[in-house]
Amino acid sequence: AGRIVSSNPCSEFLHHNDTACNLASLNLLKFRKPDGSFDTELFLHCVRLCIVAQEIVCNFAGYPTPDIAENSRRFRPLGLGYCNLGALLMRSGMGYDSDEAREYAAAITALMGGQAYRVSAELASVVGPFEGFAENREEMLRVVGSHANEARKWAHKAIYPTAKERMFANVMELWDAAYELGNAHGFRNSQVTLLAPTGTIGM
Repeated sequence: AGRIVSSNPCSEFLHHNDTACNLASLNLLKFRKPDGSFDTELFLHCVRLCIVAQEIVCNFAGYPTPDIAENSRRFRPLGLGYCNLGALLMRSGMGYDSDEAREYAAAITALMGGQAYRVSAELASVVGPFEGFAENREEMLRVVGSHANEARKWAHKAIYPTAKERMFANVMELWDAAYELGNAHGFRNSQVTLLAPTGTIGM
């Protein structure tokens, strides 16, 4: 629908000029169980709740200019992310700059992204896709399809089996479902996730 010229000041949001992104972040420490495992079921449930709530906010948020208001409602970009990744890694006994930690973070991020796009497609099946979806359909499906293909290849490469067993098994199914539902119904939102600098709320 147009060229991306720049980003927001923190550089996590890249979209058309005169758009705004409704942000939310999940505190990853809240999903660490007493036995040290990650509560994938609860995490996916909270991703669903946040995406639905953020989608609702699109219609009620106040925007600084009429152009930003119009484009934000036309493309409905959301920015669900997370905070406290570093604390989660430390509590789990993983070195911050280790392959194990990168695999763990990748699994969490892939779960969040796949679930978020799946929920956006489910919303589109009920209330319709975002206004600018039709003109961006092929490009958007290509991006989501690329994520689905990568998830399929990557899900078999977990460094340690326990994490793969608990978390990685869902990644392929989530992204495949997101693509299939998006292909059938479109997406309610042109974007659903980003990782904003969340140091303050992480505290």
